[in-house]
Amino acid sequence: MLNGRTGPIACRYCDLQEICRLCGIVAGGEESARQRTGSTRRTLQVGDRLFHAGDPAHSIFAVRRGMLKTVDIGQEGEEHIVAIHTPGDVLGMEAFGNRVYARDAVAMQPVSFCKLPLSLLSAQYVRARELGMALINLLSRLSVQPIASVRGSSRERVAGLILELSRRFEQRGLDGRSFSLGMTRQDMASLLDTRIETVSRTIQKMHRAKEIEVTGQQVTLLSLKPAV
Repeated sequence: MLNGRTGPIACRYCDLQEICRLCGIVAGGEESARQRTGSTRRTLQVGDRLFHAGDPAHSIFAVRRGMLKTVDIGQEGEEHIVAIHTPGDVLGMEAFGNRVYARDAVAMQPVSFCKLPLSLLSAQYVRARELGMALINLLSRLSVQPIASVRGSSRERVAGLILELSRRFEQRGLDGRSFSLGMTRQDMASLLDTRIETVSRTIQKMHRAKEIEVTGQQVTLLSLKPAV
């Protein structure tokens, strides 16, 4: 954890690692290999869009540092958070289907990410079988990736989200005990389909009960543990 940001992660913890290897991109980020293959690393600031719903989908993306949210935009411009994305996650997989991005992807923290153009994948015809299996494995992981539950009590929802973030960070080789939530209380309320007052009150109760320690967006797990 650096300066309240999440990550960066090592390439070996990223869901795109095997695909990048097959495409000839050196794990660890050797710049000459990236320039040769067309893969690039880029950054976003808070509130920047990685892509907009309806944009032509020419690339997939992997998060290296920070967090993003994918959102649906209502008729009056209001946001509804569909999912959050932490380091190692892959976005833009709809590029393989409709060839347009389905939702807006918005940076919740300063973000660095890798961009992998679809043209690079199609050029790897020599390794078509290996690459196809790697893509199938990636899609299978994404299809079962859990999101925060919108069922149960307010405490169960908030605790479930915090524990899910902890699990994801540990899986990516990051600190799963003390980390940034990466989102405002309003973002959490939208994701959990509840009110911001309920989220704030629940977090404070958990803090007073010494289940967690909270300072702004920074949270440290104390006695909070997954339900057995």
